[in-house]
Amino acid sequence: MQRDSRADSGWEFVAEHDSVATIIDTLLDLDTDETYTRSELADETGIALKTLHLMDDVDGVVELGMLDKHHPEDEEIYYTLNADSSVLEAAREFERAAERTR
Repeated sequence: MQRDSRADSGWEFVAEHDSVATIIDTLLDLDTDETYTRSELADETGIALKTLHLMDDVDGVVELGMLDKHHPEDEEIYYTLNADSSVLEAAREFERAAERTR
């Protein structure tokens, strides 16, 4: 069941997709030099693998440019953090700003 990942704003995208906030929060702690399968992302986020498959939220985060999706021939799809992602950097800055206010 694919959902439309297009929204009028970034906040709307996060609000409309239940697990996106959890995925983004997890990405902030992942190693930029590592690769992650969808199963490993499920483990890291604490979101059931079946839920990640059904909701397509990982693909939504790929569309945002936070993750890069790699599909080598005859191998399992894997993901890497996009270290150059302005959206990922904005999420990190939001996290730092929120921590400063606590």
